[in-house]
Order: sequence, then C-alpha cells, then structure tokens
Amino acid sequence: MIDTILTILGTLIFLPWVMQLISTPWQKTTWHRQLLLVALTFELIAVLHVPLVMYIGLGILLLSFCIYLIKERPKLRFTPFFVTALLYLVWYAVSLLWSADLHKGVLFLSDNGLVLVSISAITCFVQLKKDEYIQILQQFCYAACVFVVLCLLSWVISSYEIHIALWDWPVLEKTLVGRTQSYTWLFRFLGGIDGYIHPSYNLLPVFIAMPIAAWLKKETNKYRFVWYFLWINGLLLTLLAQSRMGIIYTAIIFVCNTIYVLSSHKMKIFAASGFLIIGVIFGVLSKNFWEDYGADQTRNLLQQYTLRYIHAKPLTGAGAGALNPIEICHTIHEDFWPRVGYISPEMRVADWKPKTRMLPHNQWMADWAHAGIIAALIALALYVCIAMQCNAMKNYWGGVFLLIFTIFSLLEPPLYIGKGLYVFCLLSSLIYIAPNKEILSKIEGP
Repeated sequence: MIDTILTILGTLIFLPWVMQLISTPWQKTTWHRQLLLVALTFELIAVLHVPLVMYIGLGILLLSFCIYLIKERPKLRFTPFFVTALLYLVWYAVSLLWSADLHKGVLFLSDNGLVLVSISAITCFVQLKKDEYIQILQQFCYAACVFVVLCLLSWVISSYEIHIALWDWPVLEKTLVGRTQSYTWLFRFLGGIDGYIHPSYNLLPVFIAMPIAAWLKKETNKYRFVWYFLWINGLLLTLLAQSRMGIIYTAIIFVCNTIYVLSSHKMKIFAASGFLIIGVIFGVLSKNFWEDYGADQTRNLLQQYTLRYIHAKPLTGAGAGALNPIEICHTIHEDFWPRVGYISPEMRVADWKPKTRMLPHNQWMADWAHAGIIAALIALALYVCIAMQCNAMKNYWGGVFLLIFTIFSLLEPPLYIGKGLYVFCLLSSLIYIAPNKEILSKIEGP
C-alpha cells in the first residue's frame, strides 16, 4: 500500500511541466515550435523518473520534432555532435559483420545508436532563444527539487515502517537497512521497493541540475536558493544512499559553483587556491578511509577480464550485441564471471539474455571490447565535441556536466544504460542548441 501511494506521488515530478503546459500562451504561428519546447522539457524531466517514461517521452519528442521540421522548414547545419553520433551508429552497424549475435546487435543499434543519432539530429535544425532556453532549464531544476523532496519523504516513511530512527540511519557504511540496500528505501516512489532504484543513475540528473541552477542564479538573478537547496539535500541523499560517486560529485559541484557565483575575479582566484589547499590536506589525512570505502573487488575483476579481452581482440572487439560474459570468458579462457558464476565452455554467445548488461565499468573500455579501438575513439570523440562546444560558448553548466559525466564514464558505461544515454544525449543537445553569445546579448531574459 505504501509503495502504491509513493508511486502515485512520484508523478509530482512532472508538476513543473504541467504548470508550464497550462501557462503556455499558444500561438497560431508558432505552436509547432512551442510544442517542440514542451516535448523537450518533458523528456528532460523524464530522466528523473523511470525509463519507461523516458521511452514514451522520446516518441513524443521525435513526433514534435517532425512536426517542427514540416512547419518551420529550418536550414540544415551539420554539427560535430551529430556527425560523430552518426559515425558511432555506422561503425556498430559495420561490426555486425563479425558479431556472434546479430539479434542483440540489431537491438543495440535501435536502443542505443538510433537514440543517439535521433536526439543529436535536433542540433542540426534548432536554435533556442534565451527565454526558451531558461524556461527549459528552469523547469528541469524545479522537477529536480520535487525529486529531492520525494526522496526525503520516502526515507522518512520507510524509516517509520522498518522502525529505525532517522539519526540511526547508516551513513558512509556499506551496510544493509531492513535486509536490503539503503537506497531502495529512498527511491520507492519510482515503482516501489522493486522499482528503478539504481542510486548512481537516479541521482545523476540531480547533480547536473545543481550547476544549471547556479547558472540560472547568476544569469537571471533569480532562483538564488535553488542550487543551495539541491546541493544540501543532494549531499544528504548521497550519504543516505551510501553513494561513493555522489560524494565526489557534491565536492566538485560545491567548489565549482562557489567559485562561479563570485563576482570578483580576484575572489575567484583566492577561493580556488583555498579549496585546493583544503582538498589536498583533507585527501592526505583521509586517504586510508577512502581507499577502503572505494574498494570494489567485482569492479576490479571486470576490468581485468576486459583488458585481457581487449588485448586478444583490439581491432574488432566482439561485434555489436556480442559483448557478454560468455564471449569474454571463452576468449580469455576463464570459466567464472563475478555475480554470475560458472560459465560453461559449451555455452553459446547468443545464450546470454538480452538486456542483461554485465559490462566493464568504464565507457571506453566497454566500447573498445564491444567493437574495437575505432568504437572507443568515436565514443571519446563524442565527449570531445561537447567539450569544444562548451569552451566555444563559455557554457559553465555544460562544462561541469561534462566533467561529472566523464568521471561517471570512468566508473560506469553510461551510454549503455537507458538513463545515462538519455541524460547525455539531451544535455549535450541542449548545449549545442543554446543561444549563442550574440543572441544572449540581444535578447532579454524573462
């Protein structure tokens, strides 16, 4: 019953979008553009919810985009992000030639490659105005605030249900709470105890909303308390969920946002120097704790297996859809996979269940093992394209987003996971379709 109630309350994440939809003054001449903006906002907020909503939102977004193209007939301008995404799709299609599982290869092309190309195609036709840009980011930050509140509500209710005092909740400990992982209680509003409860992917959009909120505060002189609210509660959720990556993100965001909102260049230098000194001292004094807290034997073994596999097949990899424990174990002559168990030499690569990942916890290692060194280089080029665009546009929040996502990619293969892929595609596209400096200087904000 509690899971059902919390799941219903979870739809409140879309309350800012509903308010935007109601308050939008629809115009006969620009309704197709307004529809695209509403769909883009919905899809961006959807990354805070369960994957099913993201998939539905993508369909709505692409339909709105097609209507926009028909009505607006904008000029085509190829962007580096779209071209690289297209190369990513094409190369994985080529790798089907040596894949031992064509069915899963085609599934990967549709679920990952086509999504990447489809969303990045928006950057070739759309350029936002400042008021449109701010409105989309504003609604996303408000939705992130609702997400945080729902997490805290789930925590309080769950603590009462399992009879544990709030102050007795384990923090920075790898322990179970109520015979299950601590983060399952925090994300019960995303489908209940057995819903979508992955802490890293659930909290990732919240961390990205923090630098966006800081940018909104400085750019518009509004929403001044949003990033403080998100950061304080994001840190609390990180501790409650016992998220190791979250601790890194909150520290980086606090330093970056604090320096960014300062108005004096001299004060920024002093602040950066101070943070550097404090960080070095704290890192040295707590080195043993973080080494122990960050230890992960499964992750290390996965990386060792993958490196051996890459050494065996550096140019071709497994081929699209064929990268799985059976393929890797057969190639490197092992018969055990962590959290899976015995891998029989008689098992076929195609016997591995679809949608069961078990990939190395590193994006570029995963791509290299999946389709060879060319796939890894193309994946790296995707990140480089976004970095170059952020630098050209002086996009603060985009730079912090890319920094966080890059760190995340060293520890996870986010482009292989639904939420990670959609977050990357949507935020990267927003970086590209943001108003350029000339437009920012000419158009007044709301």
